[in-house]
Amino acid sequence: MKGFLLLLSFMTRIPMPKTDYDEEKLGKSMKYFPVVGIIVGFILLFFCIIFNFILKNISYSAVLPLMIIVVILTDLITTGALHLDGLADTFDGIFSYRSKHKMLEIMKDSRLGSNGALALILYFLLKFILLFSLTIESRESALYAIMTYPVVSRFCSVVSCASSPYARGSGMGKTFVDNTKICGLIVATIITILYTVGIIFTPYVLFNNYSLPIEFIIKIISIIVIIIGLLALFAYAFSKLIERKIGGITGDTLGALLEISALVYIFLLLVIPSFFLG
Repeated sequence: MKGFLLLLSFMTRIPMPKTDYDEEKLGKSMKYFPVVGIIVGFILLFFCIIFNFILKNISYSAVLPLMIIVVILTDLITTGALHLDGLADTFDGIFSYRSKHKMLEIMKDSRLGSNGALALILYFLLKFILLFSLTIESRESALYAIMTYPVVSRFCSVVSCASSPYARGSGMGKTFVDNTKICGLIVATIITILYTVGIIFTPYVLFNNYSLPIEFIIKIISIIVIIIGLLALFAYAFSKLIERKIGGITGDTLGALLEISALVYIFLLLVIPSFFLG
């Protein structure tokens, strides 16, 4: 429990009771990173509900872009832009096309470079477009995405920690990489799958009095497992690519992977179901 509270206070800006720092417990708590995503997802849902209630008398077409901006800003404020900073630093370093040592130096520099700025612009643009397109396609799917993308993207960070060594001799990210083993990855996988499946079927269980066809249940579970499997492969490939570039992963690349995988996940939610339910 202490490790999870440390993880939550480190990875978000959610007010937490003061807890004595314990590096080993913090590192071992990485397997619960998807649970942090669950909390973030419900925070996003809460503000969506509040905002929708405030603007209930305004047309849906006018509210939709504002709603998406609220989701993006709420996510940004909740995490303190921690992972976006990693995204910018990673792009600044990797696309400098320098030596491994120089790339690591650039990534450690707090200043924002042109590649990092471009990455942030493209990130916000793509996230807005993907959420907008998904909402137009299906409001239920968009709501599901808002509640689950923080979970699946953090699962991808756990995959990365279990896949590659740390690139530097020391650093905060090393704590997570050194303490994340296969058993931790299994725990994170179970949490992610149970939540992403459960969040779909919970409304049917609570608010409907009829049973779902077994074929429908199998299709939904298949879609979720396929998407999570593809994201896990993406996270593994990304980690190995970064390892080849700089000799391992860093806290910045974990943040970059988290944000990029969120975009990939929303895209897959838009595309994959059409092959099963179309």
